[in-house]
Amino acid sequence: LFYPFRFYTPLTKMGDNIRRQLQDLDLGFFDEPIMLPADVVNQAAAENRFVLVGRPTIPRRQNLRSLIAVLPRIWGQPDGVHGRIIDGGRFQFVFPSEESMETVLRRGPWAFAYRMVVLQRWTPLMSPLLLNFIPFWIQIRGIPLQYMNQDVIAHIGRAMGLLMDVDYNAEASARVEYARVRLNMDVTQPLRFQKFFQFTAGANTLLRFRYERLRGFCDVCGLLTHDSGGCLIQNGGDEPPYDGDDGDDAEQHPAHNNPGVEILETGDGDAMENDEAGEEFPKWSSRGGASRGIH
Repeated sequence: LFYPFRFYTPLTKMGDNIRRQLQDLDLGFFDEPIMLPADVVNQAAAENRFVLVGRPTIPRRQNLRSLIAVLPRIWGQPDGVHGRIIDGGRFQFVFPSEESMETVLRRGPWAFAYRMVVLQRWTPLMSPLLLNFIPFWIQIRGIPLQYMNQDVIAHIGRAMGLLMDVDYNAEASARVEYARVRLNMDVTQPLRFQKFFQFTAGANTLLRFRYERLRGFCDVCGLLTHDSGGCLIQNGGDEPPYDGDDGDDAEQHPAHNNPGVEILETGDGDAMENDEAGEEFPKWSSRGGASRGIH
């Protein structure tokens, strides 16, 4: 009885796509340009000074409409922050002040539907490539005590990614088992959780890395951009290409038996609503010393 309805949804989407394409005609392209009033333009620019732009790492599993509705509540700014979907499967959040925007960046990185979200400060001249990077605080474990200092930690960080900051205090080093670096990690590259380093020629020392506030990733190849069920290495990748349709019925949860790995930190609860979870990790500066950045 319901057999004909199997084709209703794909046919409806096909019709929507055709209607959108018809409105991409160049009619009006050669008309005279319309000049907008300077005061109107300047007012709009002033209202949009503090903007974060971002994208989901796994669009098929992270519905944009839900994302822009939920994240401001998680940030504790449900009324002051306004989100909107923009082209290319991206989104923007407009903040009332620089302080409120910087607070969100400082407490990141963030996730939605247990997958990571890319968030970067928007500027008119920003490179699109910035939307491939997520800043992570990473714990480095296993550095021999005789080599533990600011420069060694910085060199290790640069070998792993784009170094943004080092959190280290020599006076506190004896009380903490790891050093911390903040790296801008490229989501198109696989995560690495351990790696050999040579502090002296010919002697390998295994260092281990823990990414603070990390959520789902592929446990086969280490990428953040797909679940294990869609990994090319494991099964050739059984997910069809994402068509960009982000309707209300878009999936929020993985359809695969293996959705990848979800890292839940101690005391973090079942979701990202406990957004201070990343603060469980002791920082050198909180131990009585100053945290030094990169110069």
